[in-house]
Amino acid sequence: MTPPSLASLPTHAEALPSLPEVVNYLIRALGDDSANLDTLAHHINSDPAIVARLLAAANSAGSGLAKRVASASQAFLLLGADRIATIVLASALIYRYDAHASGFSARVLWRHSLGVATCARVLAEQTGIDPDLAFTSGLLHDIGQLLMYTASPTHFLAVLDRHQHEDTPLFVAERAVFGYDHCEAGRILATTWKLPTDIVDAIAAHHEPDEFGSEMGNLVHVSECLSHALDLGELPSNQVPVLSDIACASLGLSWPKFAAHFAEIEARFDDFRVTLGV
Repeated sequence: MTPPSLASLPTHAEALPSLPEVVNYLIRALGDDSANLDTLAHHINSDPAIVARLLAAANSAGSGLAKRVASASQAFLLLGADRIATIVLASALIYRYDAHASGFSARVLWRHSLGVATCARVLAEQTGIDPDLAFTSGLLHDIGQLLMYTASPTHFLAVLDRHQHEDTPLFVAERAVFGYDHCEAGRILATTWKLPTDIVDAIAAHHEPDEFGSEMGNLVHVSECLSHALDLGELPSNQVPVLSDIACASLGLSWPKFAAHFAEIEARFDDFRVTLGV
């Protein structure tokens, strides 16, 4: 049986659940100074699972408070809008797209993506790039893997086997089995979901940024390399990708600059991981 073609992937994308409305709102609000926190709270309150995670995070952060945090509005006051948005976005995606089978776990994928997203936010804060957009791009950078697994679990498990036992980079193994990689598949899914251009570009460019010249693609590529170097996602076959000197130079980043933020990145990632349960 041949794997599904790249052209057929939009059809397979229909088999995935649509993005939760709260995620759609958050992504539309990226970079929008007029975004309304009351509207965000309304969307959050429509999803009991997200409310539960917000309250757990707020009560953990406010462990010294006399009263427990009992509502999303109270959580907003305690955690702040940026942290709220991070928790909502990550938890909505992780628990909505939680496919798993022998040899494949979406939870492992999301844990790695959370590591890349954490690196992307910290590096964005140092380079003047929108941190929320950077975090979202990092969180979504590998969604092409989810689409490829959905389109053909058998072929994607063959990819993982090749990746793990032949010491082959994942995107190289994907090209050998499917004829394309998760960057291309992710671009198709992100376009189908009508995500912002910067996110689409980051997904497409994160393994070969020099071919695209995308600022967000460069940032997510560097964040991917850094996340692997710190082993944030604890991947079964962790391989540090080759870091693009061009991407680093375009962002004004260097390894000494990375090293200054290692402890901060690891602390933020551990906090997110505990809060989200991944």
